[in-house]
Amino acid sequence: MVKQLEASPSAMAMVDEIAEGIAADKISPFDAMMHFCKLCKDLRSGDLICAWHKGSLSVPESCDVCPPTAKKF
Repeated sequence: MVKQLEASPSAMAMVDEIAEGIAADKISPFDAMMHFCKLCKDLRSGDLICAWHKGSLSVPESCDVCPPTAKKF
C-alpha cells in the first residue's frame, strides 16, 4: 500500500507539504490535522484506498466509505 501511495504525485505532494510545515513549525497542530483530513478525503475520493481495502479485506457489499468508487467493485 505504501508503494501505491508513493506512486501518487498528488498524495506525495500533500504529504510533503504537511511534513515540511510541521518540521518548520509553520503550521499549527490544528492546521496539520485539517491537512490530514483533506488528504484522507482526497484518498477516499479516488480508487486507491477503495481498491486496496476491497482487495485485502473482507469488505461488505454495503460499504459506502468511498461512495464514488464503491459501486465499481
